[in-house]
Amino acid sequence: MDEVPRQVLVVFAGLFGLLVGSFLNVCIFRLPRRCMSIAGGRSKCPRCRRTIAWYDNIPVLSWIALGGKCRGCRAAISPRYALIELATGGLFAYAAAVQLYRPALEEPVQRATLFAIQCYLVGAIVASTFIDIDFEILPDEINLTGIPLGLLAGAAFPEVLFGEMPLLGWLERVPEGVRPHLYGAAQSVAGAMIGGGLLWAVSILGTAVFRKRVRELKMDSAMGFGDVKYLAFLGAFLGWQGILLAFLVSVLSGALYGLGKFAFTRSFGKVPFGPFLSVGALSVMFARPLIVRGVEAYLELFRPAA
Repeated sequence: MDEVPRQVLVVFAGLFGLLVGSFLNVCIFRLPRRCMSIAGGRSKCPRCRRTIAWYDNIPVLSWIALGGKCRGCRAAISPRYALIELATGGLFAYAAAVQLYRPALEEPVQRATLFAIQCYLVGAIVASTFIDIDFEILPDEINLTGIPLGLLAGAAFPEVLFGEMPLLGWLERVPEGVRPHLYGAAQSVAGAMIGGGLLWAVSILGTAVFRKRVRELKMDSAMGFGDVKYLAFLGAFLGWQGILLAFLVSVLSGALYGLGKFAFTRSFGKVPFGPFLSVGALSVMFARPLIVRGVEAYLELFRPAA
């Protein structure tokens, strides 16, 4: 493909991401509040209840043109709305660039399929992250629809999500045309079960070890069950190896955040884990080879010298 069409496609992917980011802002506001359907009803200013005109709802540009204020009552509009749109647009553009500029090993249909799946995951991750930050919940509307979609995607597009099928003895007894789809389905099921099961075990262990602290914070358990469902959803798309890497990155990023927070505030406090799971999932989606090399380099330190 020529250079100019590639750049144009990346730009269009970014613009599409801005529009999706605007829709995600609606989901982030409405889903946890259950105030309106995300599919219907015009957006309104939370303060004056003025219906927002289409020209005041253009991603990023309208926020800049209005100076970050409502046209009617001049109430401040959080810059987070524009930042979510920019982040979504940037991730969409990056996902497109990765597929367009990678070595020509896969068919264009496979690249387009992976791009579509990554865009869906980016949207679900962005919405889940900010809902968890605001309300400390991870919505079932995303998790419980995402798990079966991940299982279906794994079975339908095994090469796209999990690469070339390894030579496994148990697959030799399966008809050749069914093998990759059965392998993909097994990867998705294992990813969902390991992802959800891992956090469920961590929740049980953490509740037992930090029982006193859990009671002080008036929590039912050390980790909400929404996190369990969220990691199961991500595992269905990433597979068992991918979800283990994502969990590793989430733990490390959460630990770094906690240590930084303690250094400045002298308190760990209560921090939702969902955003760190999101960091782990995005890292595996877009930087998996780098993470694998980092893990291998770390393990190399513990190998005895020859």
